[in-house]
Amino acid sequence: MKTLGKIVLVLIALFLSTPVHGQHTKPVYISMPSAGNLQHLPLAAAKFKGFYNEIGITNPQLVFLRGNSVNVQALVAGSVQFASAFGPSMHAMFRGEQIRILMPIFNQIPFSLVTRPEIKRLEDLRGQKIAVTFGGSTYSVLIALLGKSKIAPNFAEYLNIPGDQAKTAALMQGRASAALLAPPADRQLLKEGFKRLVYVGDVFTNVPFSAMLTTAKIIQEEPDLVQRGVSAVTKALLFIRENRDGGIEMIMRHGQVDKEVATSLYDLMRDAFSPELTPEGVMQRAELEIATLKERPNFDPKAFMDDRFLKNALRALGR
Repeated sequence: MKTLGKIVLVLIALFLSTPVHGQHTKPVYISMPSAGNLQHLPLAAAKFKGFYNEIGITNPQLVFLRGNSVNVQALVAGSVQFASAFGPSMHAMFRGEQIRILMPIFNQIPFSLVTRPEIKRLEDLRGQKIAVTFGGSTYSVLIALLGKSKIAPNFAEYLNIPGDQAKTAALMQGRASAALLAPPADRQLLKEGFKRLVYVGDVFTNVPFSAMLTTAKIIQEEPDLVQRGVSAVTKALLFIRENRDGGIEMIMRHGQVDKEVATSLYDLMRDAFSPELTPEGVMQRAELEIATLKERPNFDPKAFMDDRFLKNALRALGR
C-alpha cells in the first residue's frame, strides 16, 4: 500500500507540473515593424478578439521592432516565433535562410505615394528628393513602380528615412517632395494639402504584401504551436473581411484613428484581406524585391512556402 501511495503521489505531481493539453502558456512573440499599419492588422486583431487565447495560445505578445530588417533578424535568431516583415524576409530567402511563408495577411501593396500638391504626375518628380527606407519595402516598391512606368531609378534622389513619422516630418519641413507611406500614416499630410499621387495597390493587384512567417526550425520543433497561430490569424483575417463593422472597429483600435478614417480605409483595403497563398503570388512579391538587386537570384517560391497549416485552418472553419 505504501508503494501504491508513492506512485499515486508521483502521478499527481506529474499531472500538476504538466501544462493543460493544447495550451501554450509561455509567451509567444509575434513581431511587426510598427504599430498601426493595416498590412499587419490580422495579427493584432487575433489578439483584440481573443482568438489566440481561444485557440490555446494564452500569452500572445505583439512586439513592434522598428524596421523590417530587424524583424527578420529577430525571426532568424529565434527571438520571436512569428513575424510579418515579408519584403526583407525575401532577401533572406534569396540567401537561403530557412524562413517559411505560412499565410498571406494582406494581399495588396498598401503604400501611397504622397507628394506636394504641385506634383501632377510621376515624371514631375525628376530630380526631386523622395523619402524611402533603404532595405525596406518602401524603396523596393518605389523602384518597381517606376519600372512599371518605364522610368529609370536614377531620375530622382532618394532619402533614407526609416519610419512613417520621420517621412511625414521630411515632407512637412520641405526636405522631401514625396514619400511612400502606408495608410493611415498619410492622413495628416492629406489634411495639410499634400496629395496621394498614386495608391500602389491600384497598380500592383493581388500581390501578397504582408505574410505570417516562421522558420523551418519552429515548424519542426513546435508544429502544434504553428497550427494554432495560423488558425487564430486566419479566423481574424476572415472576420475582418466578412464583418464590415467589426473590421472598422479593428482598424480604429489598431490604427488609432476615428471612425470616419477607419471606414474609408476599410473600404479601400477590404479586398486585401484574403487567405489565398500561391507560388505565383509569392513570386510577384519577390519580383518587387528583385527589382532592387544587381543580379537575379535563383528563387523557387515553393521551397519557402508551407501552406499545410492554412489549409487545415480553412478546413476547420468550413472553407
